[in-house]
Amino acid sequence: MTQLLWIVGGLLLAFFAFFFAWRVASNYFTLPCPSGLGWMLEGSLVDWWAGTEKTLDRMQIAPGQTILEIGPGPGRLLVPASFRVLPGGRAIGIDIQPKMIAKVEARAKREGVTNLTTMVGDATKLELADASVDLVYLCTVLGEIPDRTAAVRECFRVLKPGGWLSITEIMGDPHYQSRGKVQHLAEEAGFALERIDGGTWMFTANFAKS
Repeated sequence: MTQLLWIVGGLLLAFFAFFFAWRVASNYFTLPCPSGLGWMLEGSLVDWWAGTEKTLDRMQIAPGQTILEIGPGPGRLLVPASFRVLPGGRAIGIDIQPKMIAKVEARAKREGVTNLTTMVGDATKLELADASVDLVYLCTVLGEIPDRTAAVRECFRVLKPGGWLSITEIMGDPHYQSRGKVQHLAEEAGFALERIDGGTWMFTANFAKS
């Protein structure tokens, strides 16, 4: 029993050391979640801890919309979101890491998704037409983007008038962005704050494009 406690304690210590190092390094370098750790972002336990259903509800996804997720990782939000825009809706996922896109595609295939398009791309140079999307959302991704101002401006460009930008942050993420930072970036790009749901630990901020 004592040996087991030492093993568990050692694993926890290693995890927190890794998290702290990642948090410090993220202040100086762009460090998106490595695709090899994508498995850490999937499963029912992660859905519970990260509030998958709650986040989807807060984004106010509706049938018939064209939605875009920037940095979907392995598809924790994007795959279930693609079902919420049916009938008639379309989901798009753009990630800078090809291996993450491959994980999204594999999950979408397993779950029978038919209205999902994926792209490898840069958040600051979206390969989408002006005013072509109803909702753009980012979850624990904004802090991973070096030029956040350019990325949020790109969100503004591709959104239709009346469209929504939704940004979710969870404090356990090494790249966590505060409410103030998120609101400043969005308003600087021309968005108007509609509402913020949640507390400091986890919040979703929704902004409208007028």
